[in-house]
Amino acid sequence: MYLLIMKVYNLYIYHIVKVLYTFDEIKTYLIMENFIKSTVFICFVNLFFGFSIFGQTAPPTPNPKFLYYCLNDNASPLSATTSGGGTLRWYTTATGGSFSTNAPTPITTATASPTPLTYYVTQVIGGIESAPRTEIFVYVNQKLDLYCQTITPNSIKFDFANTGQSSFTYSYTVDGGAPITGTHTAPSNFTVSGLNEKQSVMFTITAVGAKACVTPQTVTCTTTCSPANIKTPDFPAIVPFCTGTPAPLLSPTSPNGITGTWSPSTISNTTSGNYVFVPNDSKCINSQTLAVTVRPLVQPNFANISICRGGVAPILNTTSPNGIKGTWLPATINNMVSGAYVFSPSSNECTTSQTINVTVIPSNTLLDVNWTVSEAFVKNQIVTVIATGTGDFLYQLDDGLFQESAVFENVSFGSHSVTVKDKNGCSPPITRTNVLVINYPKFFTPNADGYNDTWNVFTLQEQLNSKIQIFDRHGKFLKEIFPNGLGWDGTYIGQPMPANDYWFSIEYTENDIPKKFKSHFSLKR
Repeated sequence: MYLLIMKVYNLYIYHIVKVLYTFDEIKTYLIMENFIKSTVFICFVNLFFGFSIFGQTAPPTPNPKFLYYCLNDNASPLSATTSGGGTLRWYTTATGGSFSTNAPTPITTATASPTPLTYYVTQVIGGIESAPRTEIFVYVNQKLDLYCQTITPNSIKFDFANTGQSSFTYSYTVDGGAPITGTHTAPSNFTVSGLNEKQSVMFTITAVGAKACVTPQTVTCTTTCSPANIKTPDFPAIVPFCTGTPAPLLSPTSPNGITGTWSPSTISNTTSGNYVFVPNDSKCINSQTLAVTVRPLVQPNFANISICRGGVAPILNTTSPNGIKGTWLPATINNMVSGAYVFSPSSNECTTSQTINVTVIPSNTLLDVNWTVSEAFVKNQIVTVIATGTGDFLYQLDDGLFQESAVFENVSFGSHSVTVKDKNGCSPPITRTNVLVINYPKFFTPNADGYNDTWNVFTLQEQLNSKIQIFDRHGKFLKEIFPNGLGWDGTYIGQPMPANDYWFSIEYTENDIPKKFKSHFSLKR
């Protein structure tokens, strides 16, 4: 074999060199002769031995490259054809990983479609492995996956997957007409031509001799419209209107002459919504949607008014606080008689009318103020204010806040004032002073700092006949004092008494009734 190759090789070189010898330059001839000998030798080695002296090996040929199975089919081991006596190596990855010299058998227990299982094979010749690895694709449970790939105004191109067959039968109808049948060979697509705009084609494809899982498939598609032939109804927008007013009617014919129906068929005058016009002839004619806005009615937010009889009447504002304009009836307020006043919004407002009540309050109805105080020395001293007259009054103790209740609890002992005023200012306020709450100090601190240095029941200083006797906690009499006097300074026979609790007994008159009260207080140092 080697001698045969070399003989052919030398003969081939001779003829090439003979042609080049016509060149006169010997140097060029020698260079070209060496180059041509090297190139031709390499080509002959690749041709007869299937490997390259540059370290490359030709790839094997898959047999076949694409395989198709149904789920749980019994698969056969993969196959590939070597060249020049090479050895096959099988892989499951495109690069890296380990190889097997045994051809793998595809797994068919799970669907592998549209993404197939991919296996890889190489061959080794003279210790050199082919590269890159040759792919073999295995599809499991592959369907035809028929769909409309390209749709134009006059044709529809149906495309479907390759399932291992090159022969197909087809059947289609145009707008439900008579079926048109035939056979088709690869490629895996079919175009129905000669159609009109908006015609529908129902197309069915069947793979001849396919496996049981490759079932016929049917799809329906409709041709498109040329942009120049597309029409759109031109109904104008509906102006928003107020709730409860008559709703506009929906015409069955657009201004540009397109007839059809509306859904819903009539416009609601209470709720906003969309209304869709569907043409009777849907070919190359669009539908149209109108958005209808129904504006809700807004209530003016004027407040009722209270005024004093004979006082200055307020002016009725023709614009409500929430911005609604209108007019009043009556137009001015009568400051002598209560009554109802009606506000009517302007005609271009989505609003309702409003009625307010104007209450005329009698003036100067607060005539007198009196009060009562709970018994002297009780724990919770309560002052109750009594207002004479009719009206809605507020009450104040000393300089505190006005309140609607006439009762004040836990009032401190001493002299207070109470004030009553009309809530609407229709009567002048009345203040009463010398509201006396009788109680005693719970402690005193005789440390000569000018604060609480003596103890006394000063709230009874107006009762000249009242007297107080002080005792220690063992009942020993220490001192007798009078409410209108200086009080006890915390000494006994000139000596300061220790910090402790001391008892007292006080005789006084309340509501012309003589009374006697006993309790105790603390001396703190």
